[in-house]
Formats: sequence, C-alpha cells, structure tokens
Amino acid sequence: MKKLISRNPLLLTLPLLLLVLASGCSNERRLAQGKPLKNRSSGAILNRYYKTEFDADWIGMKISAELKDAETKQSFKANIRMRRDSVIWMSISPLLGVEVARVMITPDSLKYISKVPNDKHYFVGSLEEIVNITKTEISFEMLQSILLGNAVDLDEQQDKFISRVDEQDYLLISKYNRKLKKVVGVDERDINPDDSLEIETTDKKYRRILRKADEEDLMIKRYWFDGYTYQLAKTVFDDLYYQRSLTIEHSEYKEYDGQYYPELTILTLGSIDGNTEFNYEINRLKTNKEYDFPFDIPDSFERKLTP
Repeated sequence: MKKLISRNPLLLTLPLLLLVLASGCSNERRLAQGKPLKNRSSGAILNRYYKTEFDADWIGMKISAELKDAETKQSFKANIRMRRDSVIWMSISPLLGVEVARVMITPDSLKYISKVPNDKHYFVGSLEEIVNITKTEISFEMLQSILLGNAVDLDEQQDKFISRVDEQDYLLISKYNRKLKKVVGVDERDINPDDSLEIETTDKKYRRILRKADEEDLMIKRYWFDGYTYQLAKTVFDDLYYQRSLTIEHSEYKEYDGQYYPELTILTLGSIDGNTEFNYEINRLKTNKEYDFPFDIPDSFERKLTP
C-alpha cells in the first residue's frame, strides 16, 4: 500500500478533495432542508473564511453613503482609490456632484481639504491625533478592511475563540480573560448571539476593575460567517471600557473578477448618548488599475492644527 500511494499521490489527494466537497454540499443540503449547521471548530471556520477575503493591490470604487443619528441625516457620494497597505484616497461630494472634501490616509498620516463655502481649510497630521480625540484605536488596516468587506481586528494568533452555530451562520466569540469575566458576570459560552453586553457603570466591582484594566482587557469580539459561503456577515465589538459598541454588517455580496465583495455595508456605533449609523453602497468597483492620488492644497486655504 505504501508503494502504491508513493507512486500515485492522486489516490490520496482525490479522497481528500471529495471529502472537502462533500462537507460543503452537506451544509448546503442541511440549510435547504431547514436543518441546523454542523458544528465546526473556530480554526476550521477561519480557514474557510480566509479564502473568501477580497484581495487586490489596487482598488477603485464609487459609493453612495448616508450618515445619520437621532437628529440629523446626511447623504453623499464618494470616489475612493486605494493602494493596498499604502494609501486610501477619497473625493467626497453631495448628491449634486460638487466636491466638498478630499481625504488622503496612509498607515501613519491623515490629510484632508474642506471645500465647504465659508469653511475652506485643510489639515495635515497623523492618525494618532484621531485616536486621541475619539479614544478609538483607528488604524489604516481597519479602514481598509471595512471598505473591502474583510474582517476587522481578527487575529487568531492573539485572540482565542469559541465557535457557535447561530441559525444559518457560524459565530465566533472571543474568549474572556479573567478581568472580563468578573465585569460581565456570565461565561462567553452562555451568552446569546445577539445579546447586548452592558454593565452598570456605578457598580463598585466594575469601577475597581476599570482602574486596573487596559482597554483591550474589556473588549469582546463577535464575528458571524455565512454557514455555506463562509463570507463575513456581521461583526460586533463590545467595548466595556468606554461603554460603547460597534456593529458592522455586510450583505448583498457580488462577484467581480472571481472574487466577492459586499455591495452594502452598515456600521452602527452605539453609546450611552445614542446610536450613529453610517451605511454605504458600492455602485462600481474596479481592481488592478494603477491610480494617482491628487492632493493639491490651494494657497488661500487656512491650515487647522486639529482634525
């Protein structure tokens, strides 16, 4: 038997390939029949998800977007150009099509020009200044991942997950550390998939742990993946340190050049002051075309020292 396998590796490869195909078809049949998904380990889920990530060195897209909270709603369009891991460039205009802002972001810098009448100015600084103002670890990689529909801050080397079946999705929940378990008061295996994780900020135990904890100590991450395609469907970050949450939902996946990207993305930032929602639809997408990133600052524009 050993000689036969060594002479013809296909005899080993073919059964493995059929096994993979059969497991995929099994989930499809189970979903079609209304049966629950088969349980899978977090590692198996992530291995399949990584194959669905959108990957291109140059990306161009046109989007329609809306930003709203309890009091206001703004709609606009944006032309976005990206060079992977290098530059994100945006030209923003209202629905009438006149450019009102231009933005350029690199891994360590932020520049923008405001062309709004009576408020024409520009800013040149670092992403670190945004981090200090918002108390949020915004990074170039995070923005790039959101725009491409890829998972944000997913690091299986640093984070450990438990896997759950949530109807037609697979759910990964980051394992709690000791401080987090004390604050939440419930094990990660016992929370329901759509639970909103809130704690009483006046609780003495929370205040005591907060003084000793870092921000990362009190962060809970949840990722939902489609049970058949393994595409990313939703991400929820519960930041118990600052009492806020971020939900990112991707839908309407569309094929482009052998890859899939979500046409619709909805981000919801929740805090004790209320919710803010930002949603955008990708109207057009192109890849592998080299772009330039024009960013000329008019001499008459005033420089602002803070974003």
